[in-house]
Order: sequence, then C-alpha cells, then structure tokens
Amino acid sequence: MYIVLLGPPGSGKGTQGQILAKRFGLNHLSTGDLFRAILGDEDHPLYPKVQVVKEGKLVSDDVVNLVVEDALNKEEYESGVIFDGYPRTVAQAEALDDMLSSRERKVDMVIDFDVTEEVLLDRLLGRRVCSSCKGVFHKKQGYDKCPKCGGELITRDDDNEATIKERFEEYKNKTAPLQQYYKSGDSKYICIMVDDVDKTPDDIQKQIIDKI
Repeated sequence: MYIVLLGPPGSGKGTQGQILAKRFGLNHLSTGDLFRAILGDEDHPLYPKVQVVKEGKLVSDDVVNLVVEDALNKEEYESGVIFDGYPRTVAQAEALDDMLSSRERKVDMVIDFDVTEEVLLDRLLGRRVCSSCKGVFHKKQGYDKCPKCGGELITRDDDNEATIKERFEEYKNKTAPLQQYYKSGDSKYICIMVDDVDKTPDDIQKQIIDKI
C-alpha cells in the first residue's frame, strides 16, 4: 500500500504517519530525513545536488523527485510507503505517479489533515524543543527540562504567530491544486478534520481508522 499524507506543519501528519506505518507494516518516508541522510554521506551520488539545502535555497522539483526515487529503489520500500512531506506540488505528484507506475504500483490512499488555524497556533506556539536531543514537547506537559536527556527546552524562532499564519496561508494556496489533483484521481481520498485543540494523537488515529 502507498499512502500520501497532506497537511501543514503542525497538523500532526508526521506523528500519524509513524503510527500508521507501524500499524500496517509500511515504511515512513520523510523527505527531510532523506535529505539529511544524503547530506551525511559524501559518497552518495546525489550529494552534490542536495547542497542547496545547506545553502538555504529552494530545492527544485527535479532534485526532490530524484531523492525520492533513489529511496524507492531500496528494498526496504518495496512493501509499501507512507509519504510524509511529498509530494508538495502537482508536478511532484505526477512524477510520483510515474515512479510507482514503472513499478506496477500506484498511490492507493491520500489522507488530508484539514487543521484549523486555532489548532495550529495552539500546537506551535506551545511547542518546546530540546536544545540537546531535539525532542519535541508542549508547554502543557509542564516540563522545565527535557525528560529524555535533561537538556534545555527552547522555543524555535519561527514558532511565532505572524510566521505561523503566513506559512498556513502559503500552504493553503500552494496545496489547493494538489488536493484537487488527488480528489479527481482514482486514489481513495480521506479528509481528517482537526479542529479541537484537546484532541490527542489517539483520537486522530481513531478518526483515520474509522474512515479507512
């Protein structure tokens, strides 16, 4: 099974992707993780192409597609994948369709996390990140120090209301064509409404399973 997750940063798609991967025995494919792995391996054939990430420049669709295809060529991804953070554009979605078609596979399901601005603000304004192990927590949990390693918990510079709202609007504008692309295709399309700040990951997971 091949599943695409859609949702803005803070929607919880990463957490749900990991839970779904374990439940269905699939591999969780995060483009961020793929880029970090390649950047840590100077012998990787795509190492020169991903240097734009270090430079803070926008990564082209072509490079992102190459990175994903490189991953899909590995045996571990043959049994099925949950795509987290990819595709982000219609061009990337079309490229993914071609990659899977060449393997006699297709995107079986799209799960779209429709999160409200209120929920995003609550989650991201309350987010605290460990400066040492990079663990992520929320101020509601009441930790003064990281419960994993004892490191200092800090607020990311971009976790401020103006930036969160700007990115949310940008996400909605850029993702609308991608949503339409999948809605008009033959993949099962599931929309998960996330409109309650008190909903737990388990609550969201139950919503997903009920719709699947």
